[in-house]
Amino acid sequence: MEFHRTARKPATVSIVPLIDILVTLLFFFIVTMKDPDDFERKKLKPEIQVSLPSAHSMKVTTTKQTRSTLSLGKDGRAELDGTPVVPGLLKEYLIANLKERAGLKLALRVDKDCPFQAILRAHSAAIDAGYSEKEIYYLVDKPQSEIPSSTSENP
Repeated sequence: MEFHRTARKPATVSIVPLIDILVTLLFFFIVTMKDPDDFERKKLKPEIQVSLPSAHSMKVTTTKQTRSTLSLGKDGRAELDGTPVVPGLLKEYLIANLKERAGLKLALRVDKDCPFQAILRAHSAAIDAGYSEKEIYYLVDKPQSEIPSSTSENP
C-alpha cells in the first residue's frame, strides 16, 4: 500500500512582527533612559551622610615618654643620664637604673669615633640587665646638610 505524501511548505519566519517588537523595545528604552547630563545638573545626595571629626575638635592627650640615656664617648667611656659609669660595672648600673626607674626605655647615644666593641658591650649589658630589644633605641645625630655651592659643573 502506497501512501501519498503531501508536499510541505518551507518554513518561513515573518519578519514584520519582529520589527514591531524591536521598535517597541527601542521606544521603551529611549523613553526610560536617563539623560547623561542629569548627573551634572542635579547634585545627587548621598545615601548616608557621614560627618568626620576634624583634628581641632578631637581631644588629644599627649604623653611624654622619658628615656634613660646611656652615652658612649669616643674613648668608650659610658655615662648613664650624665653620671659617669665605672668601667666594668655598666651592667650593675643598668640593673639599678631599671629597678629605680621601671618602665623607662633606654636610649643609647654613641659618639661617631666610639669603638664598635664598646657599643656591643653596652648593648649586651643592657640586654643582660633586663631591657628588651624593643626598649633600646640608638640615637643618631643627623649630619649637617652642606649648602651646594655653584661650581663649573653645577651652575
